[in-house]
Amino acid sequence: MKHLFIFLLACFIIIDCTAQKSFKAGWNTYSTGYLIHEYTYAMQFQDTLKLNQTDSALIYCTLDSLVRMTVTFPYKQKDSFKTINIYNSRKLLVRTEEYKNELLLYSKDWKYDDKDRQVLFLTDNKVNGNTYKKIYEYSVDKKGGDMVVSESSYINGRIEFYTKGYINKQNQKYKEVRLNDNNKDIVHVETFTYGDNGKVKLRSVYFPEWKVTKNFDEYEGTIPLKCFSYLPIVLIDKITVPGRVAFLKKLLVKNRALFNDTECHEFDHKFTNKFTCEVEVLTTKVNNGRNVIFKYKERVL
Repeated sequence: MKHLFIFLLACFIIIDCTAQKSFKAGWNTYSTGYLIHEYTYAMQFQDTLKLNQTDSALIYCTLDSLVRMTVTFPYKQKDSFKTINIYNSRKLLVRTEEYKNELLLYSKDWKYDDKDRQVLFLTDNKVNGNTYKKIYEYSVDKKGGDMVVSESSYINGRIEFYTKGYINKQNQKYKEVRLNDNNKDIVHVETFTYGDNGKVKLRSVYFPEWKVTKNFDEYEGTIPLKCFSYLPIVLIDKITVPGRVAFLKKLLVKNRALFNDTECHEFDHKFTNKFTCEVEVLTTKVNNGRNVIFKYKERVL
């Protein structure tokens, strides 16, 4: 455990000392505009508040935020993981690269049309050697005027299936038709019902081969809107990375009633001062847990 701590500490020292003014993403080197320090904690809020750190990362950003490199050091792991995201001038994600240490695991590429609609998605998996491609085409349904998104999905250059998605005027996908590789035979038809919070609360899947419909309840669609909030940080205390735990405890204790609302079995609350700090408190799927994510933005001169 001692050796692991020294290793992680050394990694942070190396990053802070060598990459403050520039960072290498792929084949290119970029000037660092700012750093975002990110820490993730598991929260236990019973008689007393307990925070246990589970993850940490440093996010390097160019001044225009078009290139971002996230270096993650998972708790109790010797390996580090790096994610590089590159955006175009319209702030749309065009490329992602994932690394384990310095080994490239996979890359993803996106292309868009002049209306900022995704027309191509590519994945090159370096681990298993597979490549995946999705092509998207857009049209208008003649009957109702809704948007129809036609997807062609390929694996290693061969067509795998086709999909047609139907999107209404509220930008909600209410139906999806999956067709096999001949683009004729229907595999299944999926329809979606939304809750008051705008999330799916019911999926109905019809299988024409057996003439059977199966319904799947989606819990997120039943959660009240109050369980998802974006709130200001109003604490007077100065926010710093070294003092983050004390700051977090004050923030969490002050908003304890928000996290213990019995109507919110799942929630996602974000707090921000709009300049340097963001704190996200949310439920997790693991053991019905709760996570606290602290992000602190630091300008690099």
